[in-house]
Amino acid sequence: MTKKAKLLLVTLFIDVCVFIYLTMHHYAVKTGIGGSSICSISSKLNCDAAALSSYSEVLNIPVAVLGAAFHLVLFFFVLFASLGWAENSRYLKNTIRFQLVVSAVVSVIMAAISLIFVKVACPFCVVTYVLSLVNLALGWNLLVTSPKDPFDVSGYFGEYKSHLYALIAVPAIAWLVSGMVSSHYRLDEMRKYVPEKLAIWKGSAEQNFDLNLGISNKVMNPRHTLVEYADFKCPHCRDASKSIGLFLGSNTDILFIFKPFPLDGTCNPAINQKGDGSRCGLAAIALCAEKLATKGQEVTHWLFENQEKFYPVTDAKTLYPEVQEKFGIDPKALGECADSAEIYDALKKSGEEGDRAGVEGTPTVYLNGKKLPWGHVPEVLKQAVQ
Repeated sequence: MTKKAKLLLVTLFIDVCVFIYLTMHHYAVKTGIGGSSICSISSKLNCDAAALSSYSEVLNIPVAVLGAAFHLVLFFFVLFASLGWAENSRYLKNTIRFQLVVSAVVSVIMAAISLIFVKVACPFCVVTYVLSLVNLALGWNLLVTSPKDPFDVSGYFGEYKSHLYALIAVPAIAWLVSGMVSSHYRLDEMRKYVPEKLAIWKGSAEQNFDLNLGISNKVMNPRHTLVEYADFKCPHCRDASKSIGLFLGSNTDILFIFKPFPLDGTCNPAINQKGDGSRCGLAAIALCAEKLATKGQEVTHWLFENQEKFYPVTDAKTLYPEVQEKFGIDPKALGECADSAEIYDALKKSGEEGDRAGVEGTPTVYLNGKKLPWGHVPEVLKQAVQ
């Protein structure tokens, strides 16, 4: 086995591994359970945004699954050729060349789509694009054959039909794998309910929200408006924070407003029972972080990410030193803000507004003023905005 052949096998193996990771990430993002990917670096270098784009699937089969199946078949062709397990013929050489060219061309097309239409680059996808070109350079002359070797395309329907079967197997393998993984993540089951949720959303009454009440991502000239009512100690709200964040990462033209809805009658008139006030205190921290330092979104994400740590806290004031260390907000100013009549009034108004809009629990999401059931699930949001 030549050094080029060994290197090609290594790069193809890496290719397959990256595609497998992108496959698992794709389904995790689609179902809203995966959190942010390690290759989601910024708004422009974001695997999450790429996974949620309409170009990430072909007939409900993720491009990543097709890529994994295609390169796995190519890997075995190269392996058999390098080890002499397959006849060293022009048919084998042309089959390998065909796959290498297809891989490179598809990579160029996907890169163009990412830059022109999605306007987001997936770093791990870029790795596969680069590897496809490297593979083409390494494998073009992998096999040495004589110009006199007979070649007729009809041979692929005769003696070398196994090559054709292997290529046909690619979409079949992708379809089977996609079905199994979808079943594992219960995505097919979820898709059955999406039309029902969208129908309820379309038929619901439109609400008038105060867009200045809450914490906004401040998108100018938005295409859609998304409003969420949530409580910082609600586990479902923590999950919703992750999934909505993923969705917003691939839809930068959506205005998002987070409205605190503490499940505590201490500050929320929509809740009959009073608690220890900590839910109100956490909401006050987020609102004051926005007022004092325009860091409401960052603090909101931080509170949800550390929910398990903060859940036992009964006095939100004990978190002020951490807020200062993490976000540079003066504890004294934060305390004065959190105890002010202005913040208490804002929490009260947010609760009353949510009650009028029909909030029955948290999280509750509204798209363009209408309540959207399962509105924290990326697949529901994606189809609704489309």
